[in-house]
Amino acid sequence: MRGAALNLGGIMSFVRVAAVLSVLTACGPAPGAVVLNEILYHAPDDLDGLQFIELYNTDDAVVDLAGWKLTRGVRYTFPRETKIAANGYLVICKDPALFKKHYGFDAAGPFEGSLGHGRDRLDLLDARGRKVDSVRYGSRAPWPLAADGYSSSLERICPTAPADGPENWAPSPLRDGTRKAAGTPGKQNANYAPCLPPIVSKVVLTPTRAAPKEEIKVEAEVRSREGLRQVELCYRVAGSGFEKEEATIKMKAEGEKYTASVPGQKANQIVRLRIHAVDTKGTERWFPSEHDLRPALSVFVHEPFRPGKVPLGLVINIGEAEFRAGQREGGRFTFAPPGAKLPARGRCAFVWVDAKTGNPELFDFIQVTPRNAGRKVRFHKDHPLSGMTTINLIYEYMDRFALAETLAYEVYRKAGNAACRTDFVRTWVDGRPLGFQLLIEQPNRSFLRHAGLHSDGHLYKCQWFGAGLVGQHEKKTRPHDGHDDLVKLVDQLKRTKGDEQWAVIKKNFDVEQVANYFAVNMLLSHWDGYFNNYFAYHDIRTGKWTMYPWDQDKTWGFHDGIRGYEVFFDMPVTFGMAGDVPPGWPKDQPPPQGFFGVGSIWWRPGGHFSKPLLANPTFRKLFLARTKELVEKVYTQDVFFPLIKAMGERVEDEVRLRAELRREDPKQALEHLRRNLDSLREHLTKRRKFLLEQDEIKNAGKFDRSVLK
Repeated sequence: MRGAALNLGGIMSFVRVAAVLSVLTACGPAPGAVVLNEILYHAPDDLDGLQFIELYNTDDAVVDLAGWKLTRGVRYTFPRETKIAANGYLVICKDPALFKKHYGFDAAGPFEGSLGHGRDRLDLLDARGRKVDSVRYGSRAPWPLAADGYSSSLERICPTAPADGPENWAPSPLRDGTRKAAGTPGKQNANYAPCLPPIVSKVVLTPTRAAPKEEIKVEAEVRSREGLRQVELCYRVAGSGFEKEEATIKMKAEGEKYTASVPGQKANQIVRLRIHAVDTKGTERWFPSEHDLRPALSVFVHEPFRPGKVPLGLVINIGEAEFRAGQREGGRFTFAPPGAKLPARGRCAFVWVDAKTGNPELFDFIQVTPRNAGRKVRFHKDHPLSGMTTINLIYEYMDRFALAETLAYEVYRKAGNAACRTDFVRTWVDGRPLGFQLLIEQPNRSFLRHAGLHSDGHLYKCQWFGAGLVGQHEKKTRPHDGHDDLVKLVDQLKRTKGDEQWAVIKKNFDVEQVANYFAVNMLLSHWDGYFNNYFAYHDIRTGKWTMYPWDQDKTWGFHDGIRGYEVFFDMPVTFGMAGDVPPGWPKDQPPPQGFFGVGSIWWRPGGHFSKPLLANPTFRKLFLARTKELVEKVYTQDVFFPLIKAMGERVEDEVRLRAELRREDPKQALEHLRRNLDSLREHLTKRRKFLLEQDEIKNAGKFDRSVLK
């Protein structure tokens, strides 16, 4: 395999073109004695009130900052009597009270505006408006990733070297065991060096994926104004449950080009490499930074993979035994041990093998943690899996659940709504085969961006347990902002009726999107998706709320009381709305508020959104019209029978293999698959017939978009 330059933020083991063409600069004085020294631009959980900018005075004399300004990214004018001590620090923050609560001392401020999470520019001007210092930072290579919401701040390495290049900035040390905001405000930076360290660039690994016993050649350009004392390649081998001691190899010099080779290794191991350069004054640089999310470049050693019908997924737990304790494969309840915390830097790895090419893609230093009946895999922002930053690998104890969930999300998409991406994945954990699992994309910021939405709003996960409205809506983004917007909206819906309520609905919801959501629930007989199992998103820029499906395994005609291969197809069109009652409920009694022990096992009262929306006359007309359109044009045999057939053919080998792994009869497993596929077809046929016979559906007109204007 040919070598390739590596992108410093997405390096690991794959071909990526590097982009650190640094200009070596002298260690002479910066334009001014006072410099921009540290920046926290993105605290964990988007706690922007913690943003701060630290100045450092490189001079031996006090500097009067009265009338000086911070501009561009934020706005702040230093008041009279503001001075910075000789060789002293001054911190300016966005929220002084929050800063003091977190860091324990007072800072100047507040500054106006907010620092950009992705990239921004800061200028420091003196009282005459002259630029004293400036930096244009970024959140992707060659800038460190750890400062982009993972807890690190950006620290200047050498205060007397210019600030305008990423080679003079490094991430502060990550906090151990948590993503609480870190940094070193008010004191010397953890990355401080009296002179700019050697610059490492144009790193090339050959190969980027290694065969067993194949050498890995490493090339890099290393430069230093002070001259180089030594350049070393350090590497260690890691795999399931182990990481060996680091070994060191001296790199050979040919001008500014340095090379070394790592001996060949065994299959199914990861080689983690980094470069250590020291100049003649003893100033050193580790590449990648030892404080970044990926403190090493990684190469996966493997035997060839054969392409197949489904991709392969290999979970490699490196020293993560605390997250494996108590897991039970194939069961429904798998959780992390009590008190387990996600470390700031992941130690696990995940290998994705493309089904068409057989080429593996390595994701190293990531989080892989237990979840109910499977695992949650969290990728880094700069190296997602096909645009997904978090996926769920779920071991469904009934094949039908995996089939139904995959198809259900496809119905939402064909109806025009965004839905989680899914796939079937043949999975191994630490070399142990599990058979096929269902991959489901996690609704999060990357999901929202993929759906074409602004991703800086409020995302809630609705669940049936929990006390009241707030307890039943878990905040997934901006957790420190609380539930005020949700509480306000639901209160408005409760206090209004008719046209007044419709005005509230039209103002606050993307009506067509939400009507689609409930219409597809109705098509799928999704009794579990009105009060539970959805994500609600409030786009704070547009003010509109949207809804997204989740946990669709018990759709397409299944409920917890089903027998054999029966299908549930007669869920009424009144389901989920205010006033709906269980079948056979006495007419002279009010609707029940709970659902345990009342009527049919599948009946549930409506949710906080479904009750008022589906009972509102104007919204209900739109909902019924959209349901009718989807029954006639989308949820049809012509559209979905071919998809069901193709899905069955795709997983046939996986069903057979998993039966063998579970010591079951493969023939019986394949017969079970056939009958499950037939039950999906049966539900579609019977559900369509049932809905088209309902008077409300018969009399529904066309979806009238004019009422949305």
